[in-house]
Amino acid sequence: MRASIDEVMHRHMAVTIFFGLGTGVIFAFLPTFAESLGVHTLALFYTGYAGAAMAVRIFGGRLIDTQGRHAVIVPSMFVQAAATALLASVGLHALGPGAAPLPVLPLLVVAGVMAGGSHGFLYPGLAALVTDETPAARRGSVVGLFSAVFLVGNAGGAFVFGFVTHAIGYGYMWAILTALMLAGAGVSLRLTPAPSVDDSTDDVDAEYTDAQARVRRIAVNSKEPS
Repeated sequence: MRASIDEVMHRHMAVTIFFGLGTGVIFAFLPTFAESLGVHTLALFYTGYAGAAMAVRIFGGRLIDTQGRHAVIVPSMFVQAAATALLASVGLHALGPGAAPLPVLPLLVVAGVMAGGSHGFLYPGLAALVTDETPAARRGSVVGLFSAVFLVGNAGGAFVFGFVTHAIGYGYMWAILTALMLAGAGVSLRLTPAPSVDDSTDDVDAEYTDAQARVRRIAVNSKEPS
């Protein structure tokens, strides 16, 4: 139990909470938010979200290994914040009296692509970071704990922001969420960058080359006449 508490106190778990919070609020409140703006189906939003999440994992998933976890997690946190900022802009614009109509559905689709793309990088990137920093004997339990922390963010966001939305409306709710997402992105800036796999491989190759060179020198010296 104490070991699990210690794991939760790590900075990458705090980033996971923020990530889960943003994802949970988007999925919980976007349908009713869109309905309030006259959009009656979100098929394109969910298609954009899922398509972006799959695309970045298929075509960009290697970046998590080659560039390092930190290099992928930090930009993705800011992209998630940008997605909620776009939703906040749409919601706040709708509050203005006599405001010119916006192309709401295309903007929601753009927000979905941004949120989905960030999700596609963040979940495997954070899971890999958790694995990197956990002893092999405890990796299974700690990855399970990581998943639980993400779901706590999901559920907590949906619960708390229901009261927030009821009290102040969608526009200000998305604005508050954006501020929290930026705070989470700020926390991600303080994650310790882990060496990429390619860097580690280069180090191993360099050591191997040095060892070969030493063996050659020994062989040459042994052949020289005394």
